[in-house]
Formats: sequence, structure tokens, C-alpha cells
Amino acid sequence: MPDHPSSYENYKIKQNIERLEHKKSFNGATCLVTLYMPHGTSIPDVTQQLVDERGTAANIKSKQTGKAVIAALSSILNRLKQIKELPKNGLVIFCGMTQSGKVEYYPITPTEPITRKMYICDSRFHTEHLREQLEEKDQFGLMVLDRETASYALLRGNHLTFLRNLSSFVPGKHGKGGQSQRRIQRGTEILAQEHLKRAGEVANELFLNVPDLKGIVIGGPSLAKDNFVKGNFLDYRLQSKVIGTIDTGYTGEEGIRELMEKSTELLKDVRYLEEKKLVQKFLQELGKDSGLVTYGQKQVMKAMDLGAVDTLLISEEMDVIQVKIVCSNCGHKMQENVKAKDFVAFEDELYKRACPECGVQKLTIAETKDFVEELGKKAQ
Repeated sequence: MPDHPSSYENYKIKQNIERLEHKKSFNGATCLVTLYMPHGTSIPDVTQQLVDERGTAANIKSKQTGKAVIAALSSILNRLKQIKELPKNGLVIFCGMTQSGKVEYYPITPTEPITRKMYICDSRFHTEHLREQLEEKDQFGLMVLDRETASYALLRGNHLTFLRNLSSFVPGKHGKGGQSQRRIQRGTEILAQEHLKRAGEVANELFLNVPDLKGIVIGGPSLAKDNFVKGNFLDYRLQSKVIGTIDTGYTGEEGIRELMEKSTELLKDVRYLEEKKLVQKFLQELGKDSGLVTYGQKQVMKAMDLGAVDTLLISEEMDVIQVKIVCSNCGHKMQENVKAKDFVAFEDELYKRACPECGVQKLTIAETKDFVEELGKKAQ
């Protein structure tokens, strides 16, 4: 697996998390098991822990709940026997009797390494530590400066990290006239330039080695920020990442916070523009009839089979799951197409729906086929 999860991997884990978050225990009881195992966790130790927990579950007052916990733990134990080594990012298992009335088992390999080993038995599945991995990974450099100070920070999602404050002595305008004034003014200009040079050197030191740095926003209450950008005080690799300058009323950490608030729309535009560029490239090639693009489910699948795809664009409208349904009472079968975002609600509704053939509420999902997942597997 690459160092950074692909957009498909993030899509899948987000989809799984959303489904799991809507799962509930069959009667509101504490019988849904969540198990986090980082890489290197001793499987024999985990097995022994679950065996002990299963023994304790036999003493639960509610026999129905006790049986549900035992069933979940037994299901996990049977599968642990087949695992020789955990994946390098670890393994998370969700298992238990949900509102469907069946013991459901969901193993998930995280997109990034997990570090916490946990066993939880609750009325819901605990997905919060997996959800943390979906947080924004792209980082933006923030810099606020005036003629005497400069402050630096990194913004990742909604998380702001202050890096450094820089101060220089640059005297203000002098009231004396004549040669003395011109001499002092020249000295002041030299000090101001030295300050901007130092500000650039610190920015290079702080931002050049930041992974996933998408852009830099520069703010300040004076012309200093504009002179800084125009003067090319940044390393050329950072200069190309400057996405805008914004007027702020403050400097220092307060100025950084103000810059963050005022940059919201600008940063959204950067993320949007990345997607827009891909779509524009697709439309340009399509207009030129270059033969380098194709569209449509069958045509794209064929290109995937031939290994001829460099970039795959999927519209949200294609995010459909084909669901095969069977009645466990009479065996009646049917098929429905459901939007991925509506799947959880569909699943809840299905358990309450009567079979159109026999009228009994015994409809279950026999199989699901996700078009996006199918494409994602081929892409990998």
C-alpha cells in the first residue's frame, strides 16, 4: 500500500464508517463488539482475552443479551484462527447482533496505521478512531507580517499549529530634514529589506519540508506583505505555492487566527480547482477527439480491463449499489438499486418491510454490488 491512501481507499473507509455508525444492537443492549488491533499485536493474547470475555458473558443477567455477546465473540474467535499476521496498518473488527437480528461481522484494514489496542462491548460500534483518519491531510502555510514582525503557522483541516514568531527592529519615519533625514531613511529601508529577507529565510526553513503542503497564504496590515511577495524572498518552490494575500488588522498569533478565518473561501477554491482541472482536461481531450478519453460504464470497464486508464473520474450520480434481496421465509428474490448515501436508511427500512410474496417481515440482503467499489478494485 502506498504511503498516502488513494481517494478510492478513503471513499471505501468513509462508506464503511457511515454504515457502521447507523448500526444498533438488536434490543439496545450492550452486545456489539469493537476490536482495534495495531500491527504487532499478539493474536494469541487477544484470543485469550476474548475467551475470558466470553466466559464472563455467560453471567449476564439478560440471557438474550448474554447469548448475543457470546455469539459475537465466538464469531471473532473463529476468524482469528485464520489470521497468521495482522496487516501493517493493523486490523479493526466490528461484530455483533444488530437491528437485523443477525450477527454481522465487519473487518476493516485502516488506510493508516492504528496505534491503540482496544476492546469495547457497547450498544453501538466505535468508529471514531477510524474517522480520525479521514481528516484533511493537505496542509496550508499561513504567514502574517508587517515591517517589523512575522508569524508562521500550519493549517490542516480545522487544526491550526503555530510555528514561530519573528521580530526585527525597523525604526519608523524620522522627523528631521535634510541629509540627516535621507540618511536615516536609507538606513530604515535597508533594515526593512533585511527584515523581509529574514522573514523569507524562516518561511523556507519552516515550510519547505512540510509534506502535502498545498499552498501558502500571506497576510498583514500593511504593504509589507505585498513587497514580500513581489520581492521574491521565498524559495522558488514556495513562491509557486503562494495562492493569495489577504489584509489583516492584526499581526502575531491574533493575526494568524484572523488570516485563517479570512482564508476559508480561498482554501476551498484551491481544493475545488484541483477537481475542476481534471474535468477540464477530460473535456479538452473529448473535444479534440484525441482518443485519450472514454466514458460510459461499459466503455470505462473495458478500458480498465485493458489497463489503459491513467485517471478515473467518477460522478456522484454513479454511486449506486445493486442490492439482491431474499425472503428467508419463502425464498422470494428481488433486486433494487440504491444510492450509496441512502443505503443505511434503505437497510433499516428493509427489515421492517413485508415480503411481497408471503407478507412476512423476513427480507434480508443476500448480496450487494457497488459499481464504484468494482472500479476501485480494478484500478488497484
